[in-house]
Amino acid sequence: MLEETDIQLIEELLNQPEDKVLTKSTLIKLQRAKNKATGSKDKECFCSMVRRKVWLKDFLVWYEGLS
Repeated sequence: MLEETDIQLIEELLNQPEDKVLTKSTLIKLQRAKNKATGSKDKECFCSMVRRKVWLKDFLVWYEGLS
């Protein structure tokens, strides 16, 4: 499960403008939080903007499903 600090980080990152959220560095931070919570390794590289958008959509579905 996510710790409170992880939830705060995720909320802070997701509340940024979309162009900031879709940066490679922001998505890597979100990926680390998800990996920590799930215990699995997501090896997405985020090199392609299309892959970034798809990954973010999947992340949001996962994150909202925790509530």
